[in-house]
Amino acid sequence: MENKTNPLVSIIIPHYNNYSIIEECIKSIKNIQYDNIEIIVVDNASSDNSILNIQNKFPDIMVQQSGKNLGYAGGCNLGARIAMGTYLFFLNNDTILNPDCLDFLV
Repeated sequence: MENKTNPLVSIIIPHYNNYSIIEECIKSIKNIQYDNIEIIVVDNASSDNSILNIQNKFPDIMVQQSGKNLGYAGGCNLGARIAMGTYLFFLNNDTILNPDCLDFLV
């Protein structure tokens, strides 16, 4: 999402299993007011269908798959390597955002 006014924010979410948790997180991100974001989900070798579900329901989200579970910090680092944003915003996969949170943070 190119925007001349607001700098791009890369939202990076390490994830391991449990689609229902990350789905709620993503829905809250989709409701934020800030208009220049990219969403990156880093899959830490999930064994369920959560990544397939994310790709089907949210095709605009970038998914980076890891061959093994890197843990939270490792997932954040992997996501940061592919992020294009001026700012990086790391989230746990069970985080629910307020619609105006990035307005304050940026």
